[in-house]
Amino acid sequence: MKTKLNSTVFALLACATLSFSSCKNDTEYVSLLANPSAAGFNEIRRDALADLANSKSFKAENGITFQTDKGTKVKILPNCLRDNMNNMVTGDVTLSFVEMYDRGNMTATNKPLMGRNNALNLLPLVTGGQFNLEVTKGNQKLYSGCPFFVDIPASLSGGIDEDMTLWSGDIDEDGELAWNEVKADSIGQGKDAGININTEAATYHVWASEFGWTNVDRFYVDSRPKTQIKVTVPEQYNMSNSAVYLSYEGERNVLARLDTYDSLEKFFSEHYGYVPVGLNLHVIFTSESNGSLVYAIKKVTIAQNQIVSFNASELSITSKSDLVTIINNLN
Repeated sequence: MKTKLNSTVFALLACATLSFSSCKNDTEYVSLLANPSAAGFNEIRRDALADLANSKSFKAENGITFQTDKGTKVKILPNCLRDNMNNMVTGDVTLSFVEMYDRGNMTATNKPLMGRNNALNLLPLVTGGQFNLEVTKGNQKLYSGCPFFVDIPASLSGGIDEDMTLWSGDIDEDGELAWNEVKADSIGQGKDAGININTEAATYHVWASEFGWTNVDRFYVDSRPKTQIKVTVPEQYNMSNSAVYLSYEGERNVLARLDTYDSLEKFFSEHYGYVPVGLNLHVIFTSESNGSLVYAIKKVTIAQNQIVSFNASELSITSKSDLVTIINNLN
């Protein structure tokens, strides 16, 4: 480890003594970064998610009411928890609650805001807050036998938006999260869920009967023509060990993701051409090197069939907390 560190430092010092153009050679620069690892990238995301978790122990027969540091209130009623055989659970259990309102943490944890429309196309959402609720007894995952309640202060996402609806999160076999709107025709089929927008208290009052990922959202709306963009990346990066997100200027509650990758031409894109022409946005690239985050950000005004290119010489290593701060400070 010491040898690797010293060689890296030496390379950086040597680069500093050379001309600027010499340091921009991609081949030389890549040697300063370890080859990206899919397992390492996923571990960084898991750790980032764990850092956000609020954990509380309580007696299942008593239920729990608690408030997070952000002011979100969570309530689980007494005698509501069930095991996988639908038996009522008693005794000590543990609640884990994660809440996110900012683009930085959504990027670090890979929890973007992409929702399915009626045609099942994934399109960007505007969020009033997303959360994940789990309850366990030992290593056993528990289920809810009756509704639980979450009250989210609208101030955490810029104030009340009366167009918000309730969405549930679906994580696929690759660990990618997509959002499905909870519609009235799905309620009553073993589900009890909804949202009440309390303008007087300035809160989103959510009730649901299934633990997991839940979101207060609406589709992002822009009347301008749309286009499909491409983001090219260095050849050692792909969908398994890196990701590309879009942060819309002036829209702090939007984080889109490019969810396709062309292995032949080495670019990220998406299926539907949802990016407005003329929109100012920041393209965010993330990956990993020896367990550390690698990133690059470019500000772009979108043109028809826009192509954005990241070179290896533009990549930097940073900490999770610094990346979150950098992204949250974007326009």
